[in-house]
Amino acid sequence: MSLQSSATRFADYFVVCGLDTSTGLEPDQLSGDNLQCPPLDRPFKSKVLQHVPENVPSNPFDKTAVGMLCMPQGLGFCTQKETKRPRFHSFLITKEDGSRVFGSALTFYEEVRDTKICAAMQTLQHMYRAQPEDEHEEENQPSLQLRRSPKVTKRSSPRQSVKVFDSKSDTLYVTKCLCLITQYPFVTAQKEYLRQLYEAVEKPVKSHLPLECYVYNILFEVPLPQPGRSMKFYGVSRPVFTQRPMDWREVKGVSELPLFDFSLWDLCRFLEVKDLILLFTSVLLEHQILLYSSDYQKLMTVAECINVLTFPFTWQHVYVPILPASLTHFLDAPVPFIMGLHHGREKRSELTLPSEVRYQLAACTDLD
Repeated sequence: MSLQSSATRFADYFVVCGLDTSTGLEPDQLSGDNLQCPPLDRPFKSKVLQHVPENVPSNPFDKTAVGMLCMPQGLGFCTQKETKRPRFHSFLITKEDGSRVFGSALTFYEEVRDTKICAAMQTLQHMYRAQPEDEHEEENQPSLQLRRSPKVTKRSSPRQSVKVFDSKSDTLYVTKCLCLITQYPFVTAQKEYLRQLYEAVEKPVKSHLPLECYVYNILFEVPLPQPGRSMKFYGVSRPVFTQRPMDWREVKGVSELPLFDFSLWDLCRFLEVKDLILLFTSVLLEHQILLYSSDYQKLMTVAECINVLTFPFTWQHVYVPILPASLTHFLDAPVPFIMGLHHGREKRSELTLPSEVRYQLAACTDLD
């Protein structure tokens, strides 16, 4: 029996990822050597702080994979001087048997109230500023030339001023993530639910129920929609709607398409026609494909859209729409793949690939 066929609930897990104050600031060594970067730009290890329930027999919890994909670039820090808008992205985990588990993550900034964390960041700031200026500069070696859609012009602004944290005058913020793990990609409904939950935490309103009740409801009381049916359930402040098409593999004569909750219009906005044709052709020819963007959701959207356009065929090879920074060595795989790389911190995220990998890539597209 497949993983999805055994699913009965809308969501299997509710997960919280972020900074573990008991272990303090731990540099994310797997993301590379970043000591030359300002402390506020360095990646630090994020951890799964809590997940409910403890385990679902039909879908065992993969703590390592969930932790990496909820926050692929690790923890991010900033001060009150910067914008702190919440960001949403979806992801998927491919298990050893080929089955897929889907996740939706809402990342936001939370004020750091632990004095030890603030003191540690201040110490790192002093150490960085004590270094000679020439040690902060990095060589701009030529990296892989990415195929960029001409519809979007990428800025080439001069180096921005270094971000500084002063514990006496600044307020420190760190990223935190709320996540739902499901066996079906109900992306829109999950996004709406997580946003309502975040709004309730950020701007508390008078409610008859504690927030834990809404988490319990989504995990244990909201059922998986029946094939061919729509469903409405209540979030924190307003109803949420979703629907599930008939499964064409199980019901003969059904003309409905598989469940797909991404926008094909977004695909056309992100790519020019010639780039879209190149990607589609590369998928049909089973080539190596690399997507590149500063937006996790763009990576997921383009990868899923390209896959659905090949229906009724399916991609049978390596499929990692969001490749965590610690797993970039996967690009050396001598097999067909579709992978997505994120470039959030420009100075430390220059993409440099071995020459043999460059020549094997059939399509390498910058979505920005």
